Amino acid sequence: MAIMLTTRIPAQAQAYVDVEQLPVLELTLEDRQRSRLAAMLPTGRAVAVILPRGEYMQHGDMLTGETGERVLVQAAAEALMMIRANNPFELMRIVYHLANRHVRAMLLPDAVLIEPDQVLADLVRRLGGTVENTRQPFLPEGGAYSGDAGVHTHHHHQHPSECGVELQDEAMGQIGEQLSIAAHARSKT
Repeated sequence: MAIMLTTRIPAQAQAYVDVEQLPVLELTLEDRQRSRLAAMLPTGRAVAVILPRGEYMQHGDMLTGETGERVLVQAAAEALMMIRANNPFELMRIVYHLANRHVRAMLLPDAVLIEPDQVLADLVRRLGGTVENTRQPFLPEGGAYSGDAGVHTHHHHQHPSECGVELQDEAMGQIGEQLSIAAHARSKT
């Protein structure tokens, strides 16, 4: 039976929780931006994340279930491009051009990380920067008005039927199918 995780507790609200003892669910940025997700813990235990629509997971969040289950969300390593320049001004110029294209970016003191994109890699090189492929957790900056770093959200009004049993049943069916796919993918590795 899958662990049903329905509540997100941000890292800053976990004052009295020993998170080192929790099972870890490593997720890419794309998966952390979903409110419905089926996944497998490293132990092989299936989890179904069913958060309120529009609520997304962040690195360091704790997810809880109605029967007391708890899981820690961590950013998984993923393919990224590390961009560097010869000096801070050149790097700032590159970041300006990337920001002008609304590219999600993780800023480091001497580099910027973005998701792989050959067109942007060519742009960076034309601007005098270097591009190196790397794999690491991606924790991009949030926008100036975002509530959580790295997540761009839009608030939408829910249709009354979105709170109904029919949609919950549909979501559970989709999650069950995703859990099956995740289990089969894990057994092939």
